Amino acid sequence: MKTQDIFQDILSKKRVPLLLNYAPYQSMIKYGQSSKMKEISNEIKALIEVEKKHILEVNTLHKEKSRITANVLYISNELNSQNNLGMEKRLEEQRLRMEEIREEIKNREDGIQDIIMEKEEKNLELLKETIDYAYEYMKKDEAELKKVLEEIEVLRQKLKVDREKRDKLEKRVNSIYGFLHAMVGAKDTEKLDEEFLSK
Repeated sequence: MKTQDIFQDILSKKRVPLLLNYAPYQSMIKYGQSSKMKEISNEIKALIEVEKKHILEVNTLHKEKSRITANVLYISNELNSQNNLGMEKRLEEQRLRMEEIREEIKNREDGIQDIIMEKEEKNLELLKETIDYAYEYMKKDEAELKKVLEEIEVLRQKLKVDREKRDKLEKRVNSIYGFLHAMVGAKDTEKLDEEFLSK
């Protein structure tokens, strides 16, 4: 199975979170990332900023639409109950602005959907690039790790041999001192130490 087929198979089974907000991804990239990963991440961040801007604009338009709706109700009431014909022009202006707002909201929401789709595509591109990068470095790191573990094992074996040698030497020294103390006593052993060990 080719890499692209494996990738598509994985995607068909799983919903991919936005990697920039995904904790395991953030943890992994602390150890490094490719320049392509950085480039795609920056593109996604730019899309997020544009999306936020559009959402704020849509919210502002909805607020304006609510105000106009209240104005239209008031003006309609003035026309119907007061026969205030001077309000017809204002009503028409409000109606035209309401149509403009509806069109602007539709355009902005369509733009937001386009951004969401583009963001998802970029996120999948980032995922693919990340997988390629991760396996490239995992191969290198595993080879290096194997070498380091082998070196540690050699050092561990040397340390084991050195500990055994240390234990043997300590026992021999203690045995010799034990013999000397028993044969000549502590004071004379100290004299012998000064004579033989201080040279």
